[in-house]
Amino acid sequence: MDSASEPSARSSVAGPLVLTALVGASLASAMFAGDGSGTRGTLPVGGGALLVLTAALVVVSLGRLPAPRLGRAGAVLLGSFVLLVAWIGTTVWWSIVPDRSWDAFNKSIAYVAFLGLGFVLAGVGRVLAARLAAWMLAIVLGTTLVWALVTKAVPALADDERVARLNEPVDHWNALALLADVAVVLGLWLATTTAHRRVVRVAGGLLVYVATLALLLTLSRAGVVVGVAVVALWLALTSERVPSGLVLVAASGTALLVAGWAFTRDALTKDVALHADRVADGRVFGALALVGAALVVLVVASGMRRPLSLERRRRVGRWLVMFAGVLVLAAAVGGSVAAADTVSSGRECAEVVNDPSRFGSLDVSNRLCWWREAVDVYRRHAPEGAGAGTFETARKRFRPNAETVLQPHSVPLQQLADGGVVALGLFLVVILAGVAVCVCAVRRLAGAERAAAAALIAAPAAYLGHSLVDYNWDFLAVTAPTLVALGSLAAAGREAIVPRRRPILGVGVVVLAAIVLVSFSFPRLADRAERRSTRALADGDLQRALDEARWAHFFNPVSADPWFARARIEEVRGVLPRAENYYVKAIELQPDNPLTWYTAGIFEFEARKNLCATYRFLNHAYTLDPKGDQWTKGSPIDVARDAVNEGGCAEGS
Repeated sequence: MDSASEPSARSSVAGPLVLTALVGASLASAMFAGDGSGTRGTLPVGGGALLVLTAALVVVSLGRLPAPRLGRAGAVLLGSFVLLVAWIGTTVWWSIVPDRSWDAFNKSIAYVAFLGLGFVLAGVGRVLAARLAAWMLAIVLGTTLVWALVTKAVPALADDERVARLNEPVDHWNALALLADVAVVLGLWLATTTAHRRVVRVAGGLLVYVATLALLLTLSRAGVVVGVAVVALWLALTSERVPSGLVLVAASGTALLVAGWAFTRDALTKDVALHADRVADGRVFGALALVGAALVVLVVASGMRRPLSLERRRRVGRWLVMFAGVLVLAAAVGGSVAAADTVSSGRECAEVVNDPSRFGSLDVSNRLCWWREAVDVYRRHAPEGAGAGTFETARKRFRPNAETVLQPHSVPLQQLADGGVVALGLFLVVILAGVAVCVCAVRRLAGAERAAAAALIAAPAAYLGHSLVDYNWDFLAVTAPTLVALGSLAAAGREAIVPRRRPILGVGVVVLAAIVLVSFSFPRLADRAERRSTRALADGDLQRALDEARWAHFFNPVSADPWFARARIEEVRGVLPRAENYYVKAIELQPDNPLTWYTAGIFEFEARKNLCATYRFLNHAYTLDPKGDQWTKGSPIDVARDAVNEGGCAEGS
């Protein structure tokens, strides 16, 4: 009997570990190949996550794995999130830039896949679900943050050496700061859980050090504030408050010293520094960072050899509370001074300088402007919104200058501007359901699982805090781990549904996954076909250029680019009326996009020499984008306007 039961036991452990590794690999791809706020990561990252989820659900449908039990809060979370994603897809029908809305819809489907991975991981992990998810997140985030610091020490490894704020590999400093906030709490969980081995607890202290150092080098003010908040939440939920405080002082204090030196080096903290200076200071930074890491290892390891008695724990706890009080008082005084300076400066819609001095400023005037623009966009397109992913274009009618902004830097306002009141309402339901999931998990779980769940809560808590002042919804690197954490919390500790064969479920999942992969693929195929058309046109192969342009339109019929490609081909052929017709088709497809009107206007000006038509098109483009930097003195619109004012246009021309 003993020899027969051993393979079964090994199998029961191997399944959760294999799935955890696959989910971890999916999250790592989101960090390193997510393409920041862009959409090129949707197919490789979202498609990979979808394939893992599909495989897991097929195994569940065959009765080889248990299905997760979500509970009421988890079911509401899943249902409201799916409805939100469906609504995002619906906005394609009225979007001012429907191809961008399709891209946003595809990325949102990828988010559903990651949420599903969290559910499945919890169902397979059972009593180990929260710990498996927390371990996996700690490893993925630790790897990401270590790489980020390596790029600071070796600037040649960074994609853009000119940018000083730490942002690799997720391509945005605030997104990296969010990951660092979560990693700090996961590090505290690893370091203070007495059941963990000594090497694991030391590694936890190192994770706190690495995360704090990375957080400071992102120069993210929101990251620091949210980091303090999630640490406070961890201290409220954990029973190991004093050890957590000691680890935090040792690791974060050391990180602050290393970051403090880095802040004195312009080559490490200011954009467009000389490459030689960045290399030289990067080497010193790398050495100091390693020394700091060794110091943290020494302190944490030494502390574990000296367990605290009850009386000593109370005494240390009082000192930590006093120290925290002093920090809060100093922060309040500094915040008051910074607030007074911000009010007196009278700055309007201006960016805060990207160097360490930003920590002494509370200026958010740029975000206030973007938030007002989001409200203006909604009012213009109420109640359904302008379409998912269209804020960059929709705001051009209202922007005060030519600066390009992708999103309003507030996820609730982003949902309002993009998807109207329905999207905002569904997003708020998702938030409430997520809060309920976290509360229920802490109440339901006990012991080691509860401690891991308390650490996992840092992910949705930090995400919510950042979402109020940033656009983390656009980043696979931060939304994916948050949803995996939420899914794991929803089903962790619940009795799984008894495995049984559901062949119809397996077939349905495979068919749905195939459809989604087609949706992921078509925009990319259209982009490639459009680029091939452009190259063929440059080579003089007009027939191939036309064929590729037609394929581009087939793959993405809601994009204006294939019409532009066909119009350029007709220009080369000399068939200008047909080229004009294609430009008009692009306008009819996206009439609220200033680019379609501007492109047609330039065609009329340069190719047809028709100043009357030039003025009609460019004047409409100007109405949609009055602050664009294309409106320079003496530009085509000025020439066309002068011709119109001089009576050079016959009626009806």
